Amino acid sequence: MELYYMPTCPHCHRVIGWIQDHDAGDLFTFYDVTSSVDAGRRLERVEGGDGYVPCLNDDGRIIIGDNPIIAYLEEKGIGA
Repeated sequence: MELYYMPTCPHCHRVIGWIQDHDAGDLFTFYDVTSSVDAGRRLERVEGGDGYVPCLNDDGRIIIGDNPIIAYLEEKGIGA
């Protein structure tokens, strides 16, 4: 899974914290869209160009926002 984030985004920190709390970091590739032009371009392609973070790409399924991402990960049984 790919997680697109910005270091200054509190919603992104919430998702990353949840992932860390559940020892699931190895399941993700993290893309800081502020530190890499390539990561920003990947985010634009993935979520349609609006640049919303946090954004999760799970094999083409796109989820945007901290609450929807955490709910999705819980439904998948991540970190259970």
